[in-house]
Amino acid sequence: MARTVDSKKIILIAIILLVGIPAVIPPFFLIWDSFKPVSTGNLFDPSLANFTLQNFVRAYSDPGFIISLGHSLFFAFGSMAVAFVFGGSIAFLVERTNAPLRNVTYGLMFVPIIMPGILTAISWTLLINPKTGILNMAWYALGFTEPLFNAYSVPAMFWVQGLQEAPLTFLLLGAALRAMDPSLEEAAYISGAGKISTMFRITLRLLTPALAGIAILQFVRGLEAFEIPFIMGFKAGIHVFSTNIYYYIRESYPPDYGLGFAFSMTLVVLCVAGLLLYRKVISGSERYATVTGKGYRPRIINLGRLRPVAGAFVVIFVVVTMVLPFLALLWSSFLPFYQVPSKEAIATMSWSNYADIFTRQDFLPMLKNTLTMALIVSIGSMVISTLISWTVIKLKPRGSKILDIIVFLPYAIPAVAIGLAYMIFFLSFPNPIYDTLWIIVFAYLITFLPTGTRFTHAGFAQLRSELEEAATSAGAGILTVLRRVTLPLILPSLIAGTLYIFLLSLRVMSIAALLYTPKSMVLPIYMFQLWTNGNVPAVGAMAVTMIIFSSMVTILTRKLSQRRYVMAEQ
Repeated sequence: MARTVDSKKIILIAIILLVGIPAVIPPFFLIWDSFKPVSTGNLFDPSLANFTLQNFVRAYSDPGFIISLGHSLFFAFGSMAVAFVFGGSIAFLVERTNAPLRNVTYGLMFVPIIMPGILTAISWTLLINPKTGILNMAWYALGFTEPLFNAYSVPAMFWVQGLQEAPLTFLLLGAALRAMDPSLEEAAYISGAGKISTMFRITLRLLTPALAGIAILQFVRGLEAFEIPFIMGFKAGIHVFSTNIYYYIRESYPPDYGLGFAFSMTLVVLCVAGLLLYRKVISGSERYATVTGKGYRPRIINLGRLRPVAGAFVVIFVVVTMVLPFLALLWSSFLPFYQVPSKEAIATMSWSNYADIFTRQDFLPMLKNTLTMALIVSIGSMVISTLISWTVIKLKPRGSKILDIIVFLPYAIPAVAIGLAYMIFFLSFPNPIYDTLWIIVFAYLITFLPTGTRFTHAGFAQLRSELEEAATSAGAGILTVLRRVTLPLILPSLIAGTLYIFLLSLRVMSIAALLYTPKSMVLPIYMFQLWTNGNVPAVGAMAVTMIIFSSMVTILTRKLSQRRYVMAEQ
């Protein structure tokens, strides 16, 4: 028995070291350097002297700081509101009403996950560019002289960000709606209250913790967003905190590391404060709990004559969020140079951009880097996440909560700040990692661990212990039980997590934007460079190819996961 306990402690310590060193030390370097007078040749000063607040004084005394703060808050609030209007409304229609297309809608809400933020921003720029945007050109054709939309504005930025975040609101609020006992609503109806009165006086009050928690989480995600503000606002001079960090580190010459570090720490503090508030709100949700051990069934509201209106709302959301952006990319992919739709442009359409993709000298090395990175990160994250969840949930050694806290540290740090932290760390001492793909791989691995553990925690939590106990009674060791019994049972969760992190690796640009070099070019950065060079058709062809590839991978993986689940049940 003592030997088993010792082995659990050894496993816990080994995993804490494996995860804790890369999760804690690089952010520590960022915090340390933000209080030091750093320069290009001296990025890390380990001495206990020379601490200063000068970096923060310079950042906060700059008039641009207040402007950036205003842009950041406006963008975060706006994107949160858009996500709530669409994601929250559709969640209510799907979970609590008899709106048409409910089952189809649930599946469609996962589709935006496939499209990276950079492609979402580019596609909407093609749609609402004030001079050449497809929607604005249609507006001009009606006789108007001023654009209907302006892609290079904060409202346009938070509109696009909000649409991208709407599926998350849908999933989180939908789960809260499914878990809510409708008995209080039934009592209100019996007492004579109408549907609208019941919704505002009962339903929304019961959902208060969920609504507040989702709002805070979406606000934090808006604060740390990078891709959409970068594509739609950076060149137009609309800077938020995340793009300011990129500017001072990558665009400014010479790099102003002090200001970059100060903006990073400010963003980290704002995001950590938001997440702490989120946890406090969620932890107080028990006061609003109505679900008991009794069986219940959510009340389905009959929309009556409003059913077609609800169906139209869902269809409009799908068209605006998914169809229009994809069609804009598809249209540009067939052109020799970007043109708005016209008879003349149709005459120039061809498949040449798709053929030219694989003939570009720099494409195949970039593609190899991207797929290598995505595969290593997705598989590696799930392997490490499995060990973490197994230790925390199944082995339960004393001190396992420390491991859980360490794993979630990257979730509290914006991705752009993580990229900067790893840059500082690997530039502070001679090593073979910097200027290679591995620095991006390491940063992504640590960043996606909180996501991976959500899948593995859920998989382990659903397992009952009878089979594992039987294997242990038969003489199997803890590693044998993990390999022969536990892993086959949670395989559907592992497959789903691997797929999701694989797609995230293709989507996230902010980390790679600070760490890439010509030798470690990956797809989001490659497409951004093509975009800035004006090669819109090539971006369109790559985007369409990527979306189709990601969709096929998703479908095949889902079928494989379902088949494995059936085999496990048998």
